[in-house]
Amino acid sequence: MATAEVDLNFRIVGGNIVSIEDVPYQVLYGRYCGGSLIAPQWVITAAHCKDKETFVLAGSTQRSKAKSYNICAHFIHPKWNSSDTHSHDYDYQLVLLETPIPVTRNSRPIAIGSLDDVRQGSMASISGWGHLQFKKSKMQDLVRRVKVPVMNDEECRTLPNGYFKNITPRMFCAGYRAGSKDSCQGDSGGPAVINGKLVGLVSFGVGCAMPDTPGVYSKIPVVRDWIRAVTALPL
Repeated sequence: MATAEVDLNFRIVGGNIVSIEDVPYQVLYGRYCGGSLIAPQWVITAAHCKDKETFVLAGSTQRSKAKSYNICAHFIHPKWNSSDTHSHDYDYQLVLLETPIPVTRNSRPIAIGSLDDVRQGSMASISGWGHLQFKKSKMQDLVRRVKVPVMNDEECRTLPNGYFKNITPRMFCAGYRAGSKDSCQGDSGGPAVINGKLVGLVSFGVGCAMPDTPGVYSKIPVVRDWIRAVTALPL
């Protein structure tokens, strides 16, 4: 990968504040990562967010008012290689909570979509409480959401900066070639939603909302069998 700083701590740039009722599946994994509720007792987030966190926050537009739920187990995808700082392949982690999160208007699991949803031009909805400027601002207290278009894989791999040449079949790029809207610091592991279904999680990027530097997302449908094997959920 080119010699630019890879950002593994995403934030929403160019998005709007929304109610948690609009993104009831959104959770905060520990202090600095996002996640998605896929069942009352299960969260999916990024493997690079580590497996040391002890809680998730859920149920409120305001991070400071969200309820805390203890974590009892972490499951990192077996093919994730934490020492490989170039590909970030298989960036998946499942988190089991000690107690189920009650299903309400503010906390509700989201269904996993299909690969057919991840098409060039489809608008992916990205949300989280992350920073608003690269390395300069604090985590936000209000959840934000931004919509960005899915990019063709080959177009992403061949962007002139060369940052994304190692994109694998488990990843997709999304963003505007001109920049201005993106996910970035503080939103890693958070949801990428298309047609109301969870299709990805925030994995990595270079800077934030810069021209020709889309966000990179780990495709969730491609690991459906692994999720089913770990959770026993009827996916």
